[in-house]
Amino acid sequence: MLLSALFSGNVLTIAVTVVAAIFLVFVSIPIHELAHAWAAYKLGDHSVKDRLTLNPLVHIDPVGAVMIALIGFGWGRPCQVDPYAFKNEKKDMALVAAAGPVANLLLGWLFIFIETMITALAPHFTGLVIGQAVVIFFSTCAQISIWLGVLNLLPIPMFDGFTVLRAFISSETEYKIMANYQTISIVIIILLFSGIITKPISLLADLIIALFSFLSALPFSLFLR
Repeated sequence: MLLSALFSGNVLTIAVTVVAAIFLVFVSIPIHELAHAWAAYKLGDHSVKDRLTLNPLVHIDPVGAVMIALIGFGWGRPCQVDPYAFKNEKKDMALVAAAGPVANLLLGWLFIFIETMITALAPHFTGLVIGQAVVIFFSTCAQISIWLGVLNLLPIPMFDGFTVLRAFISSETEYKIMANYQTISIVIIILLFSGIITKPISLLADLIIALFSFLSALPFSLFLR
């Protein structure tokens, strides 16, 4: 996102995007990892008690944080859970894995709702430079949060979506996939940086943003006429 903003050449967009990226590093990552920990704790794993916090220092991985700020793709410190603490290992692990990306999507929806509310209730404010900056800020935060949510739901190793997929595939199939984990991971990283799979991810993210924007606008329909 930061690189895209730099290429835009718009000083306001660049400045606000930098602020939004830094803000999200200290908000999105902790919420994502906290969601994992909260789900695990509720399902019986009390070993994650130290991760039940929004303290960024507990959840942030320095390299992953920089990556999020630069390209919108990164990671936090993985929340290690004890699968043996669950009643149904595969099902409960799937729920724990899904909690992180879902938290990102809901956070993105919150940003969209705030942006929509400002636009609906204070249209004159958005015409000012400060108003434009606020709108760009929440729009950028929403885009990155939802993009991260969609990315993490991919049903392939490296992402939470694969842990969700494990609940629906046989142990034999899982073993075959994990036997090629390193190769798959390298290929996925190359595809991400080459932009080959970012387009379909962005398309799905845009569809979700459009849905959330529509739902967020409903309460303010009278103001938006």
